[in-house]
Amino acid sequence: MIEHARYFPREAYTPMPWRNGAGITREIAREPAQGESFAWRLSLASLQVSGPFSSYTGYARCVALVDGRGFRLHVAGAGAKTLCARGEHAIFAGAAEASCELLDGPCTDLSLMVHDPGTIDRVTRLDISAEQSVGVPSGKLQVLFVLHGAIECRPLGPYIPAASYAHPFRLNVNDTLLIHGRGHSWSIGRATGEVAELLVIAFASP
Repeated sequence: MIEHARYFPREAYTPMPWRNGAGITREIAREPAQGESFAWRLSLASLQVSGPFSSYTGYARCVALVDGRGFRLHVAGAGAKTLCARGEHAIFAGAAEASCELLDGPCTDLSLMVHDPGTIDRVTRLDISAEQSVGVPSGKLQVLFVLHGAIECRPLGPYIPAASYAHPFRLNVNDTLLIHGRGHSWSIGRATGEVAELLVIAFASP
């Protein structure tokens, strides 16, 4: 594995209960790796019933629909937003009183929380039907999360080791690649005959 990217297969995610006991989260990655507090955390949450989200004062928070028919997110002071298509997302303050209202059965969402003064800068959903490049700003962290299908990706740039070109990362559905940005781009293409769906999240760690 090249030093500026970390691959997380979906079967290696760590299950743990929500802080409020109302659901289960599969933790993908966090910094630091241990302890109650964290600078940032990326996870998959299983939403089995409508109800409140846990409170995380001091954090910016993003949730994006991964599976299911969707839910309506209610955030105090910001109204409601309906997430009903894969990759639809909302960004809100972790301290805000928030709850989800399931539209038609259980759902799964991707959750990123970043402690102040860190920021969640950009969330983009991409259809990968042909090879394309995605930029990773220097000094930022970037998440590649496969919503559907499978992709292959490799770094582009004059300072990338030659071995990286010969052995691209392959990400299957719900796998994750975390990239530490150094100002270069990544080539991303579908790994099978079907169009892949990718969620790209750029954020700054505190």
